[in-house]
Amino acid sequence: MNKETYLKKFSSAVRWMLPKSDADEVLADYDEILSEYSEEDENIFVKELGEPVQAAKLLSEPKVYHRWLVAFSLMAFFLLISEFLILRANFNNYSNTSMYIIFILGLSVSFIWFRPKYREKHKSTFPPKLLLMLFVLIVCMVVTAVIVESLFQKNWNFIPFEIYGVVVYRTLLFTGTLSTIFGLFGLIKARLSDYRWRSLYVMSLTLLVECVLILAILVSMGSLIHFPITNLIVIGVIGFIFTVVSIC
Repeated sequence: MNKETYLKKFSSAVRWMLPKSDADEVLADYDEILSEYSEEDENIFVKELGEPVQAAKLLSEPKVYHRWLVAFSLMAFFLLISEFLILRANFNNYSNTSMYIIFILGLSVSFIWFRPKYREKHKSTFPPKLLLMLFVLIVCMVVTAVIVESLFQKNWNFIPFEIYGVVVYRTLLFTGTLSTIFGLFGLIKARLSDYRWRSLYVMSLTLLVECVLILAILVSMGSLIHFPITNLIVIGVIGFIFTVVSIC
């Protein structure tokens, strides 16, 4: 294992196990330490410093790391339980209130955990892939809304009425699954690189919750007429505001 490979693996492990400020300091120290070894000392520095993951684990504080694992598990759970509801598509004994709680808790935990460090003199550059992924989610949201609305308004006569439900379900399933994947990716990136990746989690959770709410009302009542559309609009607006704030 050469120094570059070692430092890359060590960096990922340290950023996952330690808070960002501590991880930056540790990586700076290890970069200086590794610079003292020559390329011929590959086996020596691994023996002295330990394997990357083991070395990072020794530097971490168990209580702090365990708190992070709890927070990550909670935020991931909010995504996965929503995805499970879409896959299951069975809403007996289901209440929309549970989705509102998931939405509020997901936003709260993400904002409590991923916060900007105002003491930092130099702010890191904005992640270029983040805007692209947010744009993809926005496009999915718009396309999903258009498809659902068009089918219920019977604007697409080329689609047989008998398969309206199948088309709507598959559309919501695709959008929900993509949101789940993007949301988990955003969580990991927010921990490993930049807190602003939490915006991807916020947008994903918002879209996922709306997909569940729409599917729940369609399965249970068969029409959006009886559903307070205002609730969807409010959730969308709140999610958008929190996404914008997360980017800043």
